[in-house]
Amino acid sequence: MSLPRVTPIALIGEVSVTRIEESVRGSLVPEKVFAGFDPESLERHRDWLIPNHYDPATGRFLTSVHSFLVRTPRHTVLIDTCGGNAKERPYMPRFHQAAHPWLERLAAAGVTPDQVDHVICTHLHCDHVGWNTQLQDGRWVPTFPKARYLFHRPELARWNPANPAPGVGAPNDSVWEDSIVPVIEAGLAVEVDSGHEVDGTLTIEAAPGHTMGHVRVMLASGGAEAVFCGDVLHVPLQVYYPDWTTHFDDAPALGIASRRAVLDYCADRGALLMPTHFAAPHRCGVRRAGEGYSIDWR
Repeated sequence: MSLPRVTPIALIGEVSVTRIEESVRGSLVPEKVFAGFDPESLERHRDWLIPNHYDPATGRFLTSVHSFLVRTPRHTVLIDTCGGNAKERPYMPRFHQAAHPWLERLAAAGVTPDQVDHVICTHLHCDHVGWNTQLQDGRWVPTFPKARYLFHRPELARWNPANPAPGVGAPNDSVWEDSIVPVIEAGLAVEVDSGHEVDGTLTIEAAPGHTMGHVRVMLASGGAEAVFCGDVLHVPLQVYYPDWTTHFDDAPALGIASRRAVLDYCADRGALLMPTHFAAPHRCGVRRAGEGYSIDWR
């Protein structure tokens, strides 16, 4: 089996970042997903959108689903765990009863599940928590048996069935039961608040909007910085059009504020932007362009 989808992304000070791909495909139909979408935006940016980020034949944005493997001097950390295999997701066909060689790709990057020290999920949608667990002997068990799974306290509360939430945002049926509860029952879940640090290099910070407990993970090492922003942005065009919101968002206005805060941070500090769904090259810098922003592909 060919495993070309393990991509060294960056060296941030003493910290290495590797992308572990689950899938890349055309997925988001812009006029159906993004409120405020203007078809002219595609024409303005067509020269760099095609072929990596937009497929004109299908009229869809291409999106990646991947994890970031972050190796600090002391720990091995996974940020977001994709959709997983064998999960029941009929409302999201891309993730329904999938069979991806994701674990093999993790191994190709030199890491086995029992070598992962921390798992951080930017939020608890199905495509960010799937490999938290795997199916063994008919039951869901944690994939990373020695890891501490760091869950943002407000995000756990948002999805806990004991705390009924309004029916907003993306459908997420069965995710709590098959990808979160087994981790909690195994004693591996750690509830954390905004400001929680790992190794003095990674900091979990609130970035609400896409979900109410969504976080960004800030990396700083050796004078260099990066931001793992999850679904604060879904596609690169949102750098140019940060007021685009999606029908997946819990609170669109909060999402805009979180998006602009991330873009401001990257533009002002030269930090790399690393979203979970950008197609190749999967990360970028951000520059100021008048009152807006532009992409600095790196």
